Amino acid sequence: MNTYIYRIFLAALLLSFGITANAGGHRQAAAKQPEIKRTLIRNVRVWEGNGNKLTAPRNVLIENNLIKTLNAADSIAGADVIDGGGRIMIPGIIEAHGHLALSAPPAELGDTDLGYMGAVSVKAAEIYLMRGWTTVRDIGGPSQGLAKAIDEGIVPGPRIYPSAMIISQTSGHGDLRRLNDPHPNMGGGATLMDRFKLLADGPAEVRRAVRESLRLGAVQIKVMAGGGISSEYDPIDTVQYSVEEMRAAVEAAADWQTYVAVHAYTDEAVNRALDAGVKVIEHGHLLSPKTLKRIQKEGAYLSSQSFGFIRQFIQPGQTGGQGGKAAEVMTGVDTLMETARDIGLPVAFGTDTFGTLRAYRIGQTEFGFRKRWFDSAEILTQATRHNAELLKLTGPRNPYQDGPLGVIAEGAYADLLLVDGNPLEDVALLEDYENNIRLIMKDGTVYKNTL
Repeated sequence: MNTYIYRIFLAALLLSFGITANAGGHRQAAAKQPEIKRTLIRNVRVWEGNGNKLTAPRNVLIENNLIKTLNAADSIAGADVIDGGGRIMIPGIIEAHGHLALSAPPAELGDTDLGYMGAVSVKAAEIYLMRGWTTVRDIGGPSQGLAKAIDEGIVPGPRIYPSAMIISQTSGHGDLRRLNDPHPNMGGGATLMDRFKLLADGPAEVRRAVRESLRLGAVQIKVMAGGGISSEYDPIDTVQYSVEEMRAAVEAAADWQTYVAVHAYTDEAVNRALDAGVKVIEHGHLLSPKTLKRIQKEGAYLSSQSFGFIRQFIQPGQTGGQGGKAAEVMTGVDTLMETARDIGLPVAFGTDTFGTLRAYRIGQTEFGFRKRWFDSAEILTQATRHNAELLKLTGPRNPYQDGPLGVIAEGAYADLLLVDGNPLEDVALLEDYENNIRLIMKDGTVYKNTL
């Protein structure tokens, strides 16, 4: 290229850069600030998430997906207005122990079409949301894809804290193989079941399993530490994983600044898990007062359920099979709940819902079943503020960090309900969600409004 042509080329190139930069500058200057969506909910009495008191009538202003103030004026320029009519505002309900991806019974997972299970999971998420449950701590199963679809607005549903695959020892509560299925770590081929569980034996395999689950999107880790009802080959009294194996899981989760929750019913299983540094015990129905006091002393969490809906399937004196296992577990429910109440150990509010759409549709009956041991204000606190404290254990893995959950407060996520009647006096009114929950808002978006 001669000098003359080179100069023309260079000038054109510089001019091109200048025009591009200029145009970019004009575009930047002309860019509009993102619009703020405001919703004003007038004339509501607020239960802020603690105690048994309601505020005087307030006006609550929501900006985008957060609560701006609980003391707004009667009129806000540009705000959508909802007249609460003096009703009670409470935080959205939080599920502490659900399984949205386990949308078929465990024994049928290997024979159920994956697309069908996905469709059922989408419907289950909608069922949760339209009953006022705005957050689900999904404590086992590959729900991370559903969580992403909900966050992106593709399908309606609650916030999800996924655990991804359940981690189990061979023959543990998460070993869902048929009797003659080969072991996946001993020459057996990959199957659909590997989406739901990871079998790991020995500290090295356990570490790998935890890391794999975290890689796939888990924000907390679920480990099976004892026998369970819905699995075929592990009696309730079995103790699963050694302290060394369990500690490997705890350390691998801690490397990601999150925690391990364990499935366990018995003293031996729970004490072994606590020895290994586990922070959350799921179930615990057969625990003695001594072990419950240890959980409290060590600052661990108890996440349990009434299993009230199981009572209809248990025959007096039933033994053997899943029915016999359920009957065994149910013998300890009263002692668990009464002892926890008497010593002041909070019990996270969960349902352990999975398997069928019918199961998801009756999850709200947990409110009424708990009245056997707790008053309505205590139950409502368990299902909101206390469950939100449990969610915080995910630390930097928490997918929702713009504000707190489980409370009605300035700066909190706008996950809230307006209800007819007073749930602090009778929390069971939330079971009649169709008539008594008049407004459902999640993340600042209204999903139901019958006011």
